[in-house]
Amino acid sequence: MHTPFMFQKVLVIDDSPATAELAEKVLAQQYPGAAVDVLYAQKGMDAFERLLVALPELILLSDTLPDLTAEAVCLRLLSDPATSGIPVYLMNQTGLADSMEDRFSNVRKVVTRPASREEIVDMLARLVATPKSDQSGADSDKHDPARSAFRGHTGFFQIQAALQMAHGDRLTGILRFFVNRAPIELYVSKGRFVFASTRNYALYCRESSAILDQAQLGQVMEAQLGQAVSGCPLFLYLGLKGLLPQEEVVPLIREHGQRLFSALWTAGRVAFEFERMDALPEFAAKFPASGDDADNWVLVSLRHIRMEQLPLALRIGPNGSPVYTRRGTELVQRLRLTEREARFAAGVNGAESLLSLAKRTGVDLAEAQAMVFRFTTLGVMDYWSGMGLPGAALPQPARRRSLV
Repeated sequence: MHTPFMFQKVLVIDDSPATAELAEKVLAQQYPGAAVDVLYAQKGMDAFERLLVALPELILLSDTLPDLTAEAVCLRLLSDPATSGIPVYLMNQTGLADSMEDRFSNVRKVVTRPASREEIVDMLARLVATPKSDQSGADSDKHDPARSAFRGHTGFFQIQAALQMAHGDRLTGILRFFVNRAPIELYVSKGRFVFASTRNYALYCRESSAILDQAQLGQVMEAQLGQAVSGCPLFLYLGLKGLLPQEEVVPLIREHGQRLFSALWTAGRVAFEFERMDALPEFAAKFPASGDDADNWVLVSLRHIRMEQLPLALRIGPNGSPVYTRRGTELVQRLRLTEREARFAAGVNGAESLLSLAKRTGVDLAEAQAMVFRFTTLGVMDYWSGMGLPGAALPQPARRRSLV
């Protein structure tokens, strides 16, 4: 498939969010509308999780991470052909990074931490001046525009809007979201969602709780190679080979597919395109489709998200007030909520701080923040950044809106 549009990414790896916040402000003020997203990781290991999803054009790396040294991060980046060419701007606070520009080929510049506004402006100006090229490669020659039912990107359209188009028009085919290493592909049969997969099996299996028999290592490696070529989930391949009990295959594939789909919210803006097909590939054609509509399918996926995985612009702070949108009370009735989600949603009155609401409904604050993220993403609620007090009118500062 042809890649319709690609956004550039900047990954900030720093135990403090100040640099990422400054980069977002510079983009908004000096380069409004630029096709550049700022991703953020507080730890080195978090950064490598982000790199599974989106390969940035630039990395800003602090030398004071809580888990890994800057040297360890640079070495690991160099060891992977997919990341070895990404330029690293090293933010030096301890003085230990002074020699790293000579020792590591990927370190292009060492700057004083915290990075100044002028340095951030200079870095971003280079990206804005060199738009990302189409990297679809040879596949673009095989692209048949007649098979494209629709396309767009999540800077303009919400992810669930793409699912709603496929569901409402009863389409059959693959809805592809173009993250950098390999697309995340959602297989759809007559408007029903079958499963999500990707040829990037490392991303597919991240945080997996599945335990496979070591005696089947050869078959597992064969399944991984097959997934890299066709997108057939390795659990489905093992099930078809009789190496996994059939009663385990369906829940495994659904769980991993929805966890995979949740990675779209950590990647910034992404392009998508629906390829219409007469029939799905054989490995997906007989798999039982989900009965969920678009909103419920997305909701299950959103439950896999942790706040620290999200770009700063999508994170829910503790001091705002959730309020239902105009259609939110109608929308929430169609969602299959957990008992805790339902109790929290029923408690929202539009004039109470999140901290107070969480305490009153018996939900801890971190869980309440995650719930508000799900509800705002689905359009059920808005989140006002000021502090609302019980019985008081809603404050007027700008409200949080999803970027995807």
